[in-house]
Amino acid sequence: MKLFQHSLTWQMFLATILGILFGLFFGEWCSIFAPWGSAYIMVLKITTIPYLAFAIIHGIGQLHSSQALQILKKGLLFIALFWAINITMIYLTVFLFPQAGRNASLAAYASIQPANINFAELLIPDNIFYALANNVVPSIVIFSLLVGISLMHIKEKGSLMQMLDALVGSLTKITGWISSITPIGTFLIIANQVGTIQFTTIKQVSTYILLYIVCTCVLVFWIFPRLVSMLTRISAGRWIRDLFPILVLGYTTNVVIVCIPFIIELIKREIQRILPTDDKIQSQIQGTVSVVFNLPLGSLFITIFIFFLSIFYSMPLGVTSQIQLFISAFLTSLGSVGLGAWINSLTFILETLGLPVEAVNIYLSTLPFVSGFQSMVSVMEISSLALFITLACHKLMEVPRALRFIRKGALTIGPVIVLVFVLKTFNPLPRIENTNKSIYVVRTSNAIPYDRYTITAQPSPILPNEDVLDKILRTKTLRVGCNLNTVPFTFRNNLGQIVGFDAAFAQELAANLDCRLELVPLNFHRIAEELNEGAYDIGMSGLSITEERLTKLYFSPPYLESPVIFVTTENFRKKFLEKEAIWKHPEWRIAVLKGSAFECRSRTWFPNNPLVLLDNYDDFATKSQEADVLIWAKEEAISWIVRFPHFVIATPDPAIGTDIFAYAIKFGSEKFLTYLRQWLNLKEINGFKTEQYNLWILGRTKAAEEEVPRWSILRNVLHWENK
Repeated sequence: MKLFQHSLTWQMFLATILGILFGLFFGEWCSIFAPWGSAYIMVLKITTIPYLAFAIIHGIGQLHSSQALQILKKGLLFIALFWAINITMIYLTVFLFPQAGRNASLAAYASIQPANINFAELLIPDNIFYALANNVVPSIVIFSLLVGISLMHIKEKGSLMQMLDALVGSLTKITGWISSITPIGTFLIIANQVGTIQFTTIKQVSTYILLYIVCTCVLVFWIFPRLVSMLTRISAGRWIRDLFPILVLGYTTNVVIVCIPFIIELIKREIQRILPTDDKIQSQIQGTVSVVFNLPLGSLFITIFIFFLSIFYSMPLGVTSQIQLFISAFLTSLGSVGLGAWINSLTFILETLGLPVEAVNIYLSTLPFVSGFQSMVSVMEISSLALFITLACHKLMEVPRALRFIRKGALTIGPVIVLVFVLKTFNPLPRIENTNKSIYVVRTSNAIPYDRYTITAQPSPILPNEDVLDKILRTKTLRVGCNLNTVPFTFRNNLGQIVGFDAAFAQELAANLDCRLELVPLNFHRIAEELNEGAYDIGMSGLSITEERLTKLYFSPPYLESPVIFVTTENFRKKFLEKEAIWKHPEWRIAVLKGSAFECRSRTWFPNNPLVLLDNYDDFATKSQEADVLIWAKEEAISWIVRFPHFVIATPDPAIGTDIFAYAIKFGSEKFLTYLRQWLNLKEINGFKTEQYNLWILGRTKAAEEEVPRWSILRNVLHWENK
């Protein structure tokens, strides 16, 4: 009973089981744990950055320059070997991922173009206080390395090293305290994730979890122990046996820091068996382990999750993106300390590669299953690498003969290759498929039946001196002009409904005015004429404010601003990253929508380039050979390329301009204009605008689909409803 009360292993096991049971029993009600889970993650980050800085300074500063140089010379080869093994296993794991299903689609549209990494800002600590405040980990690591190296050359540093040792010890103590609440945090995270995550997502994430566990177990219990036996006098079985308690500690706490003292003592014992009287080696071990601890080793395996996301979101990573991935992972994983550092690293990588940052929630749902294995890899690699470097610095390595080395290497690699072949050939895992629907197939409560769209609508008469608002209230009919080729503002989806950002606002406006809604065609060429003739009361279809239109129409306050971008194929994307590129090539043909604001603007921006006028934007996909590039607003273009994924967005630098969207009404309708101004302000305050923006502009269709609560025992078995 005492063991059950005090064993962290049992507490973690119990927290995991209770979290799963709570999630299954209460379902969506477990969302109340979300803020507490977020607070727990914040607590985990308390010591991350301070420990990182002090541990590096202390670990390097206590070494002599000759010792550091020797460790560097001997360690580079082994560090490169370990990284090569890790990257090879990462790619073998990615190779085993099932391909995405046919219906895979982009779930979040906001970040579709990868950000460029400014390595100078990332690496040069020109303002260390800014780096500390904004968690710029690479800059902090570089600064700490410089301070540590400078301390190596200072003779009178005893008191400072004692202070640093005390600081590192105190931060380690705090980390131990924090790890004591790990069961509570684990329960909160698991209960929330199990209670709110959809079962289809769990099924897809299980592919990543199983392959991740296989990959890490092969490294921990097969490859690295056998590598130790090949290069030292320690057998693979004894190395696993001696490390096993530390591996369990790392698995249960998920905080590798608490394992460092035990790793140091283990390596000291191993060295004593070889040279029991050499105190010089004993004094170097702590510095070696401290330096090795801050290297990106087990933390590199977060890249497996990124590759999984690239398949999940149907956003394949090209060679350049993969290089950026590993560089970002290397830099942000320097000195990684537990979950807080992992989340920082993951967030930075997602933003760098243009993947949805919301994927952090998916990562959190996998942590109960994979975080312990990642910690075990870190413990195994830190221990093995520190052992190799220590032995190599004193010429104590066992270098096998070539034939024996080849034989042992083949016996190590052979079973791994066989395992990969078997899993690839008989892979029972489900396809990785994103079940979030695109805006073209999502069912929403504010969809408008197509029979509301009247193609042959007659102009609606207006009485003398009557404001448009009075006419709407008198006739109990709101006539909205729209163009069904303006995704994501107004368009006809695959279900035959009229939907979109502006369509939702049109329906909301009609409901608030207690009127019947009618949709009539809008011609971009004749908006002013059609409004003055009474063809419709208001134009709501992705209308841009232009200088020309301002002389003929009233516009509501702008509801959206969108950067102007280029749409082209992947082969030509880099050519259009600069605005000046088109000026240098007058032969390039520019496609614009006929009658749109871009037709007039393009003649001003690029007077020497021929224009190709499109009746609708789909013509650019079917007749792309007639034009080289399409000019469009970013939000519309992002939604459009979901249907035509062989096209990409190129955001020029400097920017071409900004498209400003608003609703148009006829001149003289001051009363209606005043109403629209206050009404739009109200829709923003009460959250309606944000809700529609998330759905139609950002493509977050999951919220719209979850009108039926997720299955739970309390709701679906006991039939209890929250009244």
